[in-house]
Formats: sequence, C-alpha cells, structure tokens
Amino acid sequence: MQEQVCTYCKRGLKVTISLLGLVAVVLMLMSCNNLEKAGKHLQEQINTQTEIAMERTNLLAQNLTDSFDSIWILTQSTEEDPTLFYIFDERNMVYWSDNWLATHEVLLLHYNEWYYWRFDNAHCICRWTKANKYNILTVIPIKYAYPIENKQLRNTFVKPFTEIKNCEIIRARSVKHIAIKAPDGRHLFSLVSTADAPPTEDKRSDKLAETFSYQSLLANNDTDSQPTKWHNRRGRLFYMLGILMFTSVIIIGIVGLIRNHGFRNMRLRTKIMYGITTLVVANAIYVFAISVVHVRHSYEQQQRQILQRKTRYIQKALQEIYYWNIRLTERNTVGMNIDLRDLSFAYQMDIHVFDMNGKLVGSSTPGLFEQGLLSRHIAPEPFFKSSPTMVQEEHIGDMHYLASYTELYNGNYVQIGYISVPMFISSDEVNTQVDEFLAKLLPPTLLVLGLSFILSLILSQGLTQSLSILADKMKYFRIGQHTNRLHYKNNDEIGELVVRYNALMDELEHSAEQLANSEREGAWRTMARQIAHEINNTLTPMKLTIQQVQRAKKKDPEQFDVYFNKATYLLIEQIENLSHIAQSFSTFAKMPEVVVSEVDIAQKLTSVIDFFRANQTEIPIRYIGVERSVIALTDGEQVSRVFNNLIKNALQAVENQENGDIIIILKKLPTMVEISISDNGSGIAPEIQDQVFRPNFTTKSTGMGLGLAISKNIIEGSGGTITFETSPKGTTFYVHLPYPKATDKHHIIEVEAD
Repeated sequence: MQEQVCTYCKRGLKVTISLLGLVAVVLMLMSCNNLEKAGKHLQEQINTQTEIAMERTNLLAQNLTDSFDSIWILTQSTEEDPTLFYIFDERNMVYWSDNWLATHEVLLLHYNEWYYWRFDNAHCICRWTKANKYNILTVIPIKYAYPIENKQLRNTFVKPFTEIKNCEIIRARSVKHIAIKAPDGRHLFSLVSTADAPPTEDKRSDKLAETFSYQSLLANNDTDSQPTKWHNRRGRLFYMLGILMFTSVIIIGIVGLIRNHGFRNMRLRTKIMYGITTLVVANAIYVFAISVVHVRHSYEQQQRQILQRKTRYIQKALQEIYYWNIRLTERNTVGMNIDLRDLSFAYQMDIHVFDMNGKLVGSSTPGLFEQGLLSRHIAPEPFFKSSPTMVQEEHIGDMHYLASYTELYNGNYVQIGYISVPMFISSDEVNTQVDEFLAKLLPPTLLVLGLSFILSLILSQGLTQSLSILADKMKYFRIGQHTNRLHYKNNDEIGELVVRYNALMDELEHSAEQLANSEREGAWRTMARQIAHEINNTLTPMKLTIQQVQRAKKKDPEQFDVYFNKATYLLIEQIENLSHIAQSFSTFAKMPEVVVSEVDIAQKLTSVIDFFRANQTEIPIRYIGVERSVIALTDGEQVSRVFNNLIKNALQAVENQENGDIIIILKKLPTMVEISISDNGSGIAPEIQDQVFRPNFTTKSTGMGLGLAISKNIIEGSGGTITFETSPKGTTFYVHLPYPKATDKHHIIEVEAD
C-alpha cells in the first residue's frame, strides 16, 4: 500500500513538473511574441521620427545664421516630436533647443548617419549634419535612463514611444534580442525584455537628500507608496456622499428614460422633476470643475509669486557676494557652491548659477549634475531671449517643475551671469488644498441638491394637479352647462390658462348660439325665396290686367271713369304691398357679402339724412357731428341701407306722436366711430327686446321684420357692433364702426383739427 502511494506521488510530481515546464514555455513564447511586436512598433516609430527630424534638420541648415533668434521657432520640440537640436562651432556648443539631456561630452563620429548614443539620463539616436561653419547634432530621445529609480523617475520610453512597455535598450547584439536599425539598415541598438536586461547600478547619493526643490525626486519608495490624497476625512466623507447622490440621480434618470422610451413620452410631472434635478446636478458638476481648476491655478500662481520673490532676494544676496567681480571665472567661483548652499538653507530653495556662456559654474546641489539628472547648460529660452527674467515650466523626463531665471549683477549692475531657482509644486499639497475647499463646498451643495429635488416634486405635483382638473373639465364639457367654467384663485400662469379657458368656453357657447341662429336664418332664406317666387308670378298678370282696364277706359270714359279709377288705385296699392313683401324677402335671402373698405361715414350719413329731410317735413331730424372726413371700415354700398332702415324705424316710432323728435349724433371715439339714432317714442317693450334683431319679427302691421336683421349682418360683417337702449321715453340705436390703420386714424384727427 505504501509503495502504491509513493508511486502515485512520483507520478503526480512528474505531471506537476511537466505542467510547470509547459507553462514556462508558453510564457516564454508569449514574452518573445510581445517583444517582437514591441520591436516592430518601435522600428516603425523610429523610421517616422527620423523622417520628420531630417526635414526639420534640412530646414534648420538652410536658415542657419550667426543670429540664433531667427531659428528659435524651427527647433522647438513637442510631445509628438521630441527631436532636440544642438549647434556647435569648431569647438564649443553655441546653441541648444532644450537642456533636459545631461551629458559630459558628445563625440563627432561621422556625418549624415544615424547612430546610438547613451546620454546620462536617456537613450538616444543622433545624427551630425554639416551646415557651413557649424555642426548640427540632431537627437531623438528614445527612453529615459535615470540613475535614481522611484515612482516619478521611472525609466519609461519617451513620447511618442510610450506604448512600448516592459522593454529595455542595450547596445550589444545578440540572437535573443530584437535589433533596431537605422533607415539605411545599420544596427542602432537592441530591444530586450526587462527581465533579461542586466541590473542597473543604483548611483543614488545620500547627499542629494539635502536638496529642497528636488526632494520629491529622492523620496523613498516606502513613503511614496503611502496614499497622500484625501488627508481631510470630512472632505472624503462628503465627497463619497456627493458621488453616491450624483450616481443615484444618474441611474434613476437612465432607468426612467428606458421605462418611458425617451424623454418625450414622460409625464409632465416627471419631466419637470428631471429638468430641475438635471440642471442642479449639471450646475454642481460645473461648479466643482471650475472650483478645482481655480484652486489649482490659484495655488500655482501663489507659488509663482513666492518663487519670484525669493529669486529677487537671492539675486540681491549674490550681488553683494560678487560685488567686485566683472565676470565669473574658475578662480572666483571656487567657493560658490558653499555660498549657494548657505543661501539655499536660508531661503529653502535650490540655486544654480550659470556664466555668460550659459554653462553651469555653481549649484547648491551639485550632485544633481554629477549624477546626470540635469544638464550643465542653462535653459535656452532665458539665455537666447532678450529678457532672461522669467518663470517657465521645465521637466526632468515626464516630471515638470517651475524654474525662475534672472540676471546676476555685480556692484556696478553689470551682468556677469544667470541665476536659476527651481521649485516643484507638490501634487500632495495641491490635493490638500482641493480637499479643504471641497470640504467647505460639498455640504451646502448636497443640501441644495436635496432641497431642489423636494422642491421639484412639490412644484410638479402642484402644477400637474391644476392641469389634471382642467383636463377633467374638458373631458366632461357639455355645451350649455354652467359648470363648464373653472375657478382658480392664484394669479399665475395656471390662472391665466384658466382665464383663457373660461373665455374660450364663453366664446364656444356664443359660437354655438350663432350657429343656431345661422341655421334659423338659413331656413328663413329658403322660405323667402319661395314666397318671392310666388308673389312675383302673381304680380305680373295683375299689372297687365290693370293696364288693359286703363286702355278700356279710353274707349268709353263716361261710363267707366269713376269705377276704374277707384279699382286701379286699389289694385296698384295692393300690388305695391306685395312687391314690398317680395322685395324684403328677396333682400334677406340674398344677404350679399360685406366688402370692407375705407368709407367717409360722415358723408354717407348726411346724404341719407338730407334725403329724409327732403321727403319728410312733419317730424324734425337733427344731426350733431361733422359732415365729411370721418373715415371708417365698412361696406360703402350697404351701410346706407342700414342708416335708411334705422331712420325709417325712428320716424315710424314717432309718427302718431305730438312733438316727435329724432336726434342723430356722430362721435369719434379713441378706437372706433359711433353713430347714435334716437327717437322720443314709447320705446320697446321688455318682453320683446331680445327678439329685435331676429328675422321675421316685427311689431308693425306691414313689413316682414327683416330690416334690423339685415342691418346687423352688415355692421357685424364690417367688424363693428349694433346695439340699442330703450325706455318709455324713447329708443336709441348705436352703430360702432372701426377705424382704418393707425396712420389713417392719425389722419382723421388732423382733419378734425382743421
């Protein structure tokens, strides 16, 4: 039994070892495959960058002169094109486009060929180009190579090669490595997996820990791994609450949109809630973003001001130290590092000093230059520009910092060098500032967000409740019911809508009444056409008979004169009555359309009055108003018929009355013309006042009662109104007609003033 167990253990161990070996082979193959992909991608990127660099180099060689100000724009590098340019005369470097590459020497090997060169802090490929008396060194950085390894200074690839990971660059050639070649096919360097790369020597010096501006570069990995964000617990708590609330609102909004198949299909109450909440959330997010940017920008501006102020103090201190020097030489700068270190401890800043040629002559932290982190040349912009006093952003690889530059003067204010004061803006300090600000901003914002949600719920419910009542009223609306009107106390938009609704209901009922009247009038028109047809058929033979009797009279006038004269008078009188009836019915049946135009209503009215005065002398007709130049909108042909009918009715109302009197007044009101026709008759009885304008209604023994109905149709068709007031002492009819446009109204007023 024990032997069988041992046998099974041995077999299991063999299987396990085999599986581990297979996994190792697979991982190795995958690693090799990834390395080949990285090498292919790197080769393509280098070919692209060399083409761009050659174009820029040729353009630089064509425009190269003794004045380097003109080539500043041609040599600026970007993240997508990190090409650097260095220009040498016979011995010295006279121009450099950037100063982040650190090296002690550069060898001129051969022209017009790309080759690999290892700078102190980067792997690069270089190319020399001859341009008259100058030599141009074109450099394409490939990968950082810092002697200090921490979270901020990692040996990553330079943009645009950052997609390549877990790879290292070596100069040696080997079968296991991926060879990277120049455009002409020559070997540049090899790409190797990080696991297979030889270990790099840690050259970090303990003396570098005494720096001030670059302390973040030298932080221990143990302390770097500790989270420094969100120092303020209260700020973190409100931040998490805000994230939770915003996330909840967004999720609820998405679910609501899905359930309602879009925003348009939501109920109005939900739309209002979503709209108000969305605006508040969007405003809060916008305020947060602007606030964070503002805090960061304010902190950076504050640090810039502190940096400039300390730079001025350092400038004055160095001016006192080098008061009698006319230039910086090796003899008078022997003790400069000690002086700069003392000033560095006094101002808690690192200080670098460059001579008039832009070369480093002293530093409070010389180890940074000895270890190859920083270049020994000044930044090109303050050196080649006209004004060296400036604050600019510089970088060591991917890590950026601020650097203040100014001149170094002696006692006679003669410039003898340049001063550089760097300063890192700690991201931890910025985050702390943001945390403190958010800790104050988040509580009221969250409170406002909660109140806005509650307020939107209350407002939407109140609004939609009123609209629901309105919808129910419209649902059960019936013409003629008094319960159709709504009652709303508040004077807001809903109140205005209720007022419009009630007005619409009144107008609808009025329209229904007009429709009923129109139907009745249509029936009367049909009847009038039939009566007019029958009467006209009877009148024609009656007239012919009378004419024959009159001709017979001529034959025997002595026998028939008296008889036929009486008969003729009676027949003609009846015929005229029948003609009058037929004409009245025919006129009402035709009801011609009212053609509105500008009419001198005063002239029309006075013409009708003059006609009645000429044919009616017993009853006086008095007129008050102007005789011309009062313009109104109406039908010029039919309005005279209205005046004829009203004046005739007034005359008939006072014909059997002593001291009968008729007064006609024309007034110009602010918005319309008013014509009133009054008589001092007995008035209209109350029980028949609502039937005055109804067709076929009359109190006379003669006539068909169509005159006032026709008059009302003409006036209302002109956009005016016709009404009346009555009492036992008399009746007054009022006709109101509108003015033309505003310009025409102004013209009417001017005529009256004349």
